[in-house]
Amino acid sequence: DSTNTSKSGQGIYPVDYISLETRKKGAVILHVFGMLYMFVALAIVCDEFFVPALEVITRRLSISDDVAGATFMAAGGSAPELFTSVIGVFLAKSNVGIGTIVGSAVFNILFVIGMCSLFSHQILQLTWWPLLRDCTFYIISLIVLIVAFSNSYIEIQESIGLMIIYAAYVTFMKFNKPIETWVKAKIGASRHTTDAGKSVLAVMNSISKPDEPKDKVTFSYGIVQLMMHTLDPVTEGGYSTLCAKCKLISESHRHNSSQLYAIARMKRISPRMARTLTKRGSTDLVPKSNNPGMTSPHDPPMRMLDSENEVKYLNFRLKLIEKLSDIPEEEMNDTLDLSWPTTNAKRCVYLFIAPIMYALWITLPDVRNPKREKWFMFSFFGSIFWIAGFSYLMVWWAHQVGETIGFSETVMGLTFLAAGTSVPDLITSVIVARKGLGDMAVSSSVGSNIFDVTVGLPFPWFISSVAQYSGEAIRVESRGLFCSILLLFAMLLFVVISIAVCKWRMSKKLGITMLVLYAVFLVLSLLLELSIIECTFNT
Repeated sequence: DSTNTSKSGQGIYPVDYISLETRKKGAVILHVFGMLYMFVALAIVCDEFFVPALEVITRRLSISDDVAGATFMAAGGSAPELFTSVIGVFLAKSNVGIGTIVGSAVFNILFVIGMCSLFSHQILQLTWWPLLRDCTFYIISLIVLIVAFSNSYIEIQESIGLMIIYAAYVTFMKFNKPIETWVKAKIGASRHTTDAGKSVLAVMNSISKPDEPKDKVTFSYGIVQLMMHTLDPVTEGGYSTLCAKCKLISESHRHNSSQLYAIARMKRISPRMARTLTKRGSTDLVPKSNNPGMTSPHDPPMRMLDSENEVKYLNFRLKLIEKLSDIPEEEMNDTLDLSWPTTNAKRCVYLFIAPIMYALWITLPDVRNPKREKWFMFSFFGSIFWIAGFSYLMVWWAHQVGETIGFSETVMGLTFLAAGTSVPDLITSVIVARKGLGDMAVSSSVGSNIFDVTVGLPFPWFISSVAQYSGEAIRVESRGLFCSILLLFAMLLFVVISIAVCKWRMSKKLGITMLVLYAVFLVLSLLLELSIIECTFNT
């Protein structure tokens, strides 16, 4: 039985004119800088061009929010990991893609969720249904992945099996709402809402239903605006307070929509939108902290409208949404802002990312501009081209760094690449958690991992097997990768069980525990890959 072998060092890379000896003397810092710069480049192209193009596609196809969150939005958030996996199979000829996806999964499960709980103003009260739903599918996909990895060869039917799980997840999301209603009815979950709450939800639904062809109000706010306008993203001040005090999705409505889609589209109100509200005389919508008749966002999350304060607060949020929906699309257009900043710190950031911004701005239409929306397919495929190029450079430079310091590409994927490709999601999740929308951040961390494991890994394996015309198995032999996946599975179970035991609440102590577990995972994975300890489970 012939196999497609993948050994480190066999990758298809350009000639590096900086020799290994020169790199060991300190020149490797150039490769480290290049790798870090590619992290920023990937975040910019995904947030500013790829995801907006996907939003237009989902709107044009009238795809429901739940399905869009499980498909297009998941692809947008996981594009760097997917392309790293493709490059690992076809060009790098290594397990760098597997290492990146496994490492990114642990980073999302432990580090991101742990940081969200630490930076949140209060104990995170999670919505149990989306978390339990996504974790169930994720656990099933990890079990299949563990079975596939057990003999160090990935058969074509195993790749197909993982992709079938993804298809099942998308199908489930299509019927998510009726299934959720049925499950809660069976277990006796409370479905009580007051008339005021129902009226709020009715108007919210009428403003922007996923099935309607009309344009949706987009609240997303890309990484460039984050870097340029919010240099200290974990502090509240200025118009960021507007978002902190105006949670746009009611607690009773939020659990009915895709958490992944919500976090992708409703990260925060950008400064431009806030300025638009001010110009239109809507600053009265910002609640005063000394108003005794309004519930503060620092209070525990609301579950049922059984108090006058909660009804007042929901009505306030409703007024904000109505104001936003009345603003013409061109006034709220939040396109890429290339204007020269006013402070020295922001100017330094501007100069740092200017080569990326202008290269993308010249070659890709910004479909957030209504006049350029018709070019969404060009922006979509152009973004894929840039993501592929940036991912290739990232993997190549990571290989050079690893070769210099004595780390394999698998180790580089598990550590540096995994963290680097996930840092933008980490920043966004922390911001969202501090604004009182913590459970969206937590659920999206699990949801994006489902796409990575059921598409990011098996899709390149499947294409590689088919390309051989003989259905050859793909060799994924690694000294410790199998045990790393087992560790990921064990830590996922720990997270789910711990949160469930704590009644779907995440305290800061639990967050610290997760950060410690992430450090333990990194140490054990490094020891396994470096053969300091042996993975005795792998047969």
